[in-house]
Parts: sequence; C-alpha cells; structure tokens
Amino acid sequence: MALEWLVINAGLSLPEGFLAYLPSLDYLHDVQASASSLSAYISPAVKASLFILGVVASLINASVIPSSLGGPGNAVLEVQAHRGGLGHRTENSLWAFAHAMEMGVSILEMDTVFTKDGVPVVWHDHDISPEKCRGDFVGAYIANLTLAEVKSLSCDGQLAEHPQAKIYQDARIPTLEEVLDLIECYDNKMVTINLETKLDPLAPNETLPVEKYIDDIVPLLERRGFASRTTIQSFDWRTLIGIKKKFPKTVIVALVELETLMSINGEYPWLGGLNLADFNDNWIAAAASIGAEIVSPGHGFPWTDTIHTPGYEPFVNEDMVKRAHEYNMRIIPWTADDEATIAKLIDDGVDGIMSNYPQRVMWVGREKNRYVPRVGTKHRPHCLVNA
Repeated sequence: MALEWLVINAGLSLPEGFLAYLPSLDYLHDVQASASSLSAYISPAVKASLFILGVVASLINASVIPSSLGGPGNAVLEVQAHRGGLGHRTENSLWAFAHAMEMGVSILEMDTVFTKDGVPVVWHDHDISPEKCRGDFVGAYIANLTLAEVKSLSCDGQLAEHPQAKIYQDARIPTLEEVLDLIECYDNKMVTINLETKLDPLAPNETLPVEKYIDDIVPLLERRGFASRTTIQSFDWRTLIGIKKKFPKTVIVALVELETLMSINGEYPWLGGLNLADFNDNWIAAAASIGAEIVSPGHGFPWTDTIHTPGYEPFVNEDMVKRAHEYNMRIIPWTADDEATIAKLIDDGVDGIMSNYPQRVMWVGREKNRYVPRVGTKHRPHCLVNA
C-alpha cells in the first residue's frame, strides 16, 4: 500500500527491472498504466526520497499497513466486493474472489456456514437454492450435509437480478481454507477479508450451534495467518459478543437491518441479549457496548432499491455517520450497486461501501477524490484449477 500510494500520488515511475527484485509485489507491474501523475511540481529530489521510503516500507512488509489507512472519517474509501462481487462473477466462488483481487478491491466480503462434519464453507444461504445450484442435495441445509456432499453440487446458476455476471460452469462451493489458499496463491498481501457468520437466532435448527462459530473460526484464521487481516461481521450479535470475549483482538462488525432492530415480545433476539431500551433506542451505542469497531447498516429501505426509486427511504445519512464516528467506529453500509446511491453515501461521509459491483464504487470514489486506485493482481489461472 505504501509504495503504491507513493507511486500514484507523487507521479513516480517504476522501472520494470526493479520490480523483478520484488516478487511479492507483482501486483504493481502495471501500475504505470493506472497511476495519474498528480504532482508535477514535486522536485526530483523529493520524489526520489518518497520512492526510497516506499521501497523500504514494502521491504519491511507493507501488508501491515491497514487497507483503511486509519480510523473513522478517513479520506480513503474502503471498497468491499460483496460475496466477491456477484454482479461480476458467480457469488462466493473462487472465480469471484480471484476477479475481485484482479480488480484491486480493498476487501473481500464473504459468508461462512458450517457443514455437518464441521467444515466452514463460503456460502451465503443456510440451504442450497435451486436458483443457484444443481445436484442431488438441492433444498437441503448445509448443516445437514457433509463436505463431500456439498462439493458434489454445481453452483453455477445465473441470478435473475444480475444477468451480466459471468458464470463458470460447475463452480463448486469453496471451503474457507480454499479461499485463503487462493489469496496465498495470488500472493496478495494487501487484500483483507470481511467474514460474515451465517446463522439465525430465530431458526436455530438451520445451522450448527452458535458455539461452533465462536470457537472454531478465529483459531482457523490464526493458524493460517489471516486473523489480523479478517474482520468478523454478523447480524446475529451473539457471535460477535462471544468472539470478542474469547478473542479480544478480533475486529468485529455489527451488521444491522430494520428487521434485526425490531423487538419481539419485548426482546431483541438478533442483538445477543441487549435491549435497545437500555440505550435509548440508539443501536450505534449498543454496537459500541459490545466492542464493535465497525457498524454496517443497510443503506436504505428496501436496500435493493436506489435513491431514485419511488418510495425508497434512506437509512444511512450524515447524522448516522457522525454518530458512528463519535463512538470512534467506522461505518460501511451495504449493499449499494448504482452510482447515484454510491455517490450519496460517499457524500454522507461513509468509510467504505459494500457492493456487488465494486468497480462502480471505485469509479465514483475516484471522481469524488475518496478512492486511491489500486492495481490488481495479475490473473493466475493455475490458482483456479479446483474452482
């Protein structure tokens, strides 16, 4: 990140021969094509100093610099590829995550649910939908299937809402470890993960128990060296509370939508035992109380609409962003796909945007001087032979 930022903002040139000595930074090979020489007035001596500083930062492992480049209100917009960017490629597939890295996204957003034999797979739904998959177990819950049974499915359905997405025949549901393998194979030390735990406090029989999520996810990430590069998000705050208590260094993200903020018989089942009445109905304060560093609300109602849709009601606004920042939390709404809504959210001051079309967020963010372009990783087909 440091070297890339300096190249872009100081108008530096990277000699191809030099890059040969930085094999871990091959994603920068095409940087000259993307960088804008924004500072013609910087002297050659200053440019040389910045260049050396960038090289040093890279050599001491620039991956330790967070993709967010700071805390709440930071000028650099985080771009999250929702389910890998399902508007571009088959959702939550290795193909999608590879393409997102090739685009240069900041964060790979994905979901995880456990199989019957206790393996976390990357899949959004509790069950296998006929709209998305083909095979003998369509309609079954992941929690009732072994990994072998899940792997027998071909999940290459073309979603009606995203007809332009490129679909890969016989795409398989990946395990969480296979996604980590892909990131390592792409040698992408910059991208981070936003991992959602998929379970429902109102439908406990559809997934493995909440304890499985609390106990098993972070140790897997620690073993693979991804714990510091992963945030854990959930609508079901039981997982966030449990994970934060057991693994306090984990960054947790409080997901919310209108349904999860509504009481049922005086209780809030999605909020892990919290009662919004204790917080004067301030859900941001409630999220802060459980140690959430990020809040992630739907951008409006219904979230599938745009700001120009008749009847659309915005949820995220400048006041909400200000309140989140007052609690020293970042705010990253989901899931904005059209340029008008994306632009409105950026104007509200959000810290990032989750989108099925991350390229649109990049484009609008760049127009508004909120996005620092990243050059994506080159395509590596050998990393996708089992996709």
